[in-house]
Amino acid sequence: MPRPLEEAVVVITGASSGIGRAAALRIARRGGSLGICARSEGPLAEVARECEAAGAAVLHQAVDVADEEALDAFAAAVEDRYGRIDVWVNNAATMAYGPFEEIPSEVFRQIVETNLMGMVHGARAALPRFRAQGSGVLINMSSVWGRVTSPQVAPYVVSKHAIRAFSECLSGELADQPEIHVATMVPQAVDTPIFEHAANYSGRQVRPIPPVLDPEEVAHGIELCAENPKREVTYGRAGRGLEILFAVAPGLYRRIAHAAFVRGSWGGVRADPGAGNVLAAKGPHQVGGGWQSRRRGALRRAFFAAAGGALTGLFRKPS
Repeated sequence: MPRPLEEAVVVITGASSGIGRAAALRIARRGGSLGICARSEGPLAEVARECEAAGAAVLHQAVDVADEEALDAFAAAVEDRYGRIDVWVNNAATMAYGPFEEIPSEVFRQIVETNLMGMVHGARAALPRFRAQGSGVLINMSSVWGRVTSPQVAPYVVSKHAIRAFSECLSGELADQPEIHVATMVPQAVDTPIFEHAANYSGRQVRPIPPVLDPEEVAHGIELCAENPKREVTYGRAGRGLEILFAVAPGLYRRIAHAAFVRGSWGGVRADPGAGNVLAAKGPHQVGGGWQSRRRGALRRAFFAAAGGALTGLFRKPS
């Protein structure tokens, strides 16, 4: 059985904001030991101080998960400090909006490097250590977009589908290691800064389509999975509904969900094209994105726009 978090050593990538930051703080309150990394040293140091104040021992280091050698060196530093690694949370991710042909190849490539290869590098760092000690939990953050498709977010969708497949492959290879677990988290949209961080080549400001999850809910799921791992966990009824529709009626899904996404995701304000935080770390670095509080109006407008798009798609003649 996995160790109680009070006794465990947990590594979290992408810990400077969003789900990673929420998970680090939640696990810190359990009093275990943490290794946290992200690209931005300043915000990461702030998270480390908060986690130490909550009762955890913390090792933090600025690391780009796309750099395999740097990530393995960080794993070695955590192991040297605490003697072992019990849980590894592959969380770091970036995103881009816009038509496929408008997203520069370097942005597309970097999203795959961060989202997919970052998890490959994390697994390469964690699994040999798990095998040596005979136990461990690897948690990979995917998305509902790892189960379904949407237009104009191609690199993110591609990477999240690949993460689910990667997790399944690893689970098969570890079938003879009952105390080593691979868990995949599959949440719907989460209220984090990722929408501000995203590269944007759509020409307009972007926004999530509600309902959006509280990042604390997903962080709590990571906490639960670290002690009681599940093969795959979906968060959010809306996300589950989309998965079912995609599975049983893919043509209807494309007509409704694709139209809803295209209509609902764009705000009324124009935006210049830019790479966001894909090629270089940028803020904000808080847990939440403010969509459930100060941006509720934008979220309501996104809902009604998406609903209109879904109705248009529903009555559109199938191609």
